[in-house]
Amino acid sequence: MTLIEVEEQCITTKHIKKYNMKRLIIVGAVFLFGCAAQGIMLGKRQKDYSRFSVDGQIVSYNGKPLAKYQAKTYSLDGGELVEEYNLLMLDNNISNKQLIGDLIDFVSQRHEGAEVEIEIDSYNSIFKL
Repeated sequence: MTLIEVEEQCITTKHIKKYNMKRLIIVGAVFLFGCAAQGIMLGKRQKDYSRFSVDGQIVSYNGKPLAKYQAKTYSLDGGELVEEYNLLMLDNNISNKQLIGDLIDFVSQRHEGAEVEIEIDSYNSIFKL
């Protein structure tokens, strides 16, 4: 092996080491970012459902009737049997979509694996086409 060939091999080895080091840094950064994001997801605070209560067929919020249990249905979704709960909002003038989302979460928590639908009667509803 000549001196020029040895120098070329050293330069090539240096480039490979430099390339591998860059890859290692990038992979490490992605790994750390993924772990940090996972930690944030795991550390998500649980929602407080203490304002919701159930009395028979009625779900109340802050002691006021909010929705009525309408039906429990089953359907096939992709070949799987799916359980679904349907509730009817008692207050058609409700404009707080966050409250509706929290109601869905509350019922979903009580019936794990079930889908939840909230119906709002169109009569006097603020939701118009």
